Amino acid sequence: MKHSLRIGHCLLVSLALGLPDARPVHAQEGHAHPADGRFSATIRPIIEQKCLKCHGQGKYRGGFSMENREAILRGGEGGPAAIPGDPENSELIFRVTSEDELDRMPANDEPLSAEEVTLLRDWIEHGLPWPEGVDFGFRRASLAPRSPEVPPASEAVASDHPIDRFIAQHLAERGSSIDWTPVPDRTFMRRVSLDLVGLLPDPEALDAFEQDTLPDKRERLVERLLDDRRAYADHWLTFWNDVLRNEYRGTGFIDDGRSTITEWLYRALYENLPYDQFAHQLVSPVPGSEGFTKGIIWRGVVNASQAPPVQAAQNVSQVFLGTNLKCASCHDSFVNHWKLEEAYALAAVFAEESLEIHRCDRPIGQIAGPGFIYPELGTIDPNAPRSDRMERLADLLIMPENGRFARTVVNRLWAHLMGRGLVEPLDDLDQEPWSQDLLDWLASDFVRHGHDLKHTMAVIASSRAYQLAAAERSGEPEAGGPSTFQGPSVKRMTAEEFLDAFSTVTGEWPEASGEMLKVDGRGQGGQLQAVRAAIARAEGAEAVAEPVAPPVTASWIWHHDRHLNDPGGTIFLRKVIRLDELPERALIAGTCDNELVLYVNGQRVARGDDWSRPVAADIGHLLRRGENVIAAEATNWPDPGRGRGVRKATGPNPAAFLAWVGGLNGSEMAWSFGSDESWLWSPSDDGDWTRPGFDDSSWKHAVVLPLAPRTYPGIDLSATLLETTPERNEPIRAVLTFNDPLLTALGRPNREQVVTRRDSLASTIQALEMTNGETLANRLAEGAQAVFDRLEGDPDAIVLDLFRRSFGRTPTAEEEGIARQLLGPTPSPEGVEDLLWAILMLPEFQLIP
Repeated sequence: MKHSLRIGHCLLVSLALGLPDARPVHAQEGHAHPADGRFSATIRPIIEQKCLKCHGQGKYRGGFSMENREAILRGGEGGPAAIPGDPENSELIFRVTSEDELDRMPANDEPLSAEEVTLLRDWIEHGLPWPEGVDFGFRRASLAPRSPEVPPASEAVASDHPIDRFIAQHLAERGSSIDWTPVPDRTFMRRVSLDLVGLLPDPEALDAFEQDTLPDKRERLVERLLDDRRAYADHWLTFWNDVLRNEYRGTGFIDDGRSTITEWLYRALYENLPYDQFAHQLVSPVPGSEGFTKGIIWRGVVNASQAPPVQAAQNVSQVFLGTNLKCASCHDSFVNHWKLEEAYALAAVFAEESLEIHRCDRPIGQIAGPGFIYPELGTIDPNAPRSDRMERLADLLIMPENGRFARTVVNRLWAHLMGRGLVEPLDDLDQEPWSQDLLDWLASDFVRHGHDLKHTMAVIASSRAYQLAAAERSGEPEAGGPSTFQGPSVKRMTAEEFLDAFSTVTGEWPEASGEMLKVDGRGQGGQLQAVRAAIARAEGAEAVAEPVAPPVTASWIWHHDRHLNDPGGTIFLRKVIRLDELPERALIAGTCDNELVLYVNGQRVARGDDWSRPVAADIGHLLRRGENVIAAEATNWPDPGRGRGVRKATGPNPAAFLAWVGGLNGSEMAWSFGSDESWLWSPSDDGDWTRPGFDDSSWKHAVVLPLAPRTYPGIDLSATLLETTPERNEPIRAVLTFNDPLLTALGRPNREQVVTRRDSLASTIQALEMTNGETLANRLAEGAQAVFDRLEGDPDAIVLDLFRRSFGRTPTAEEEGIARQLLGPTPSPEGVEDLLWAILMLPEFQLIP
């Protein structure tokens, strides 16, 4: 048998897989063995420090594991590694004493010392005594729920809160201490507002909160925030969109390969659906929630580990059980304890037909039988229909005996509010928590209160621990244990929080677009309409029907027919319409390559500078009986440097204009006019050309461009008219907008994978987008103009307003001086833009301390 073990190739795990950290964990010892003291002091350090890096926790060179006594006796490719009572004929002793570097262990490392070899010989001589319960393999957390007693009050902290008692006990057991002084009121209100509803607090509300002298004001603030159903649902929709892979458009929607769950999800959050029902309805779908288990049907050749049933198994286990099956979906995992057959058993629950197991994308000729990854909780009938199997799985998932279900979600909530989980990584709940008792108490309290997510958030946010000053590295691992508690961690705003904060400061919120209001032919978009329907149903009203835009007939026009080779410049267009009766409602929509301004009877009603995004407006209040004028200033940019939006041309380039105006009585079209050859144009804007009564006898007729639709495909003025719905002025939070370069740079994922935590570290792409990105530049220009107009250009008012809205405080004398310099001697929107950008870049704005 000697020399028979051979070193296998190392398995290199790519960081790009995004798999959980597989750092070694300390094995747990059970009942004492007579040799326990000697093993722990002598043999255990050798195995942990010299052997496990190649022969444990997923890395088994030569097929050999040293995770437990049975594995050592079993040995590797050549047989047993140790013979009890016979060290001289044991492969293990040969390996650690060999003078041949190819045979000697540990490989590529210093050989064992003579003392260590002697300890191993003596251990084998005495029969390899091994303490009961010791296993160096991957830790498996207990499934059983626990409800530990709350520790007695501690003199270290003047708080009766259960969380504070558990932490005080945890620190006392380790001989540690922290400063229990809570943060000031303004810091607390900013922190809890962003954490619970994702919004900056109003400056006046901050003042009132600071002046409130009642001792329970912080608890009342937490309750008030969580009672705001719309703000809560908007904020937590971001979190659950990431976790459940719910996106509004993108990869997979073509050919019905993906489905949104926005309406179901938003209503669940708005109504605070109990979490056990929430999970059950996702795993055993109800109408509207099917998209989660459906996953993404990728086009083309796809690895077997990405088949929809396997995706469902991966997602359910990661989201609801805090464990990762991605590695085990291809082969036995080398980052945790899951086996290929276990992953495929869960996948078989979701399979429409027999599911053959594939190892490393190759079929092995074995059909997977459906089962739960924790079979001790129950079985699943392999002969049951798919829907019944999924319902049975959902029942097993949320059953009271599955303590892991509640532990997983309370750990996620703790991490969201505190910055780090009780268990890290969040998707590896088999790792040891820094306080098992606190984790178990939170989970049992969560279950006792009906799986109420808001209740657990309130419990955490009302603790003294949550209200402490932020610690730079709270919860980091320390010697001899997984981690300790020092206070909440500093968090960075999410992409959505950052943009909502920007909108709060400037008063400029995104406007509803037609794509947000109407689902397209591929099932994309319509998220805002889905939210409105969810709220209506939650309030007991009939869901608002998807808006139907009036039909639009219009032609692309310009002042000549060579529209692909226009030299650039501005033309002025007008159309006179005569009305005997005024409609109940009138709408206008238009677009131009490159820029347009629309007027009705001399009043500017809309402006656009991106031909791919038409503009629209409600103009009923501007019409009158008799003559009315629809006018437009249409510009084709001849060179770079003007306007925003689509990049500018550098010479002759395409140019065209498209517009429509119509009147409605109820849902019936009364009349409509589209751009055509009856529109008049002129190169001059002399006189009141936008108003009735202007002499346009010298103006010329426009030219219809029949081939322009090929140049500008997909333009739908009808969808744009949906933006003129009465609700269009409601604030649209960033969570309901489509992804764009700024949101992407700030960390919003494409949601093709489950994302349970975004990377909070600043990146190069963020720096580039925040300094040179066109998306932010456009938002800054619009926001600065709004601030300038709202405060009438008053420099003192602008500085004070921006600081109070951004930071909840007044500027220092130094800050005020710098701000006035940025505004310039004569304030302008451009100066406000500079000041606003400087504020947005400050850590005080971007971080949640």
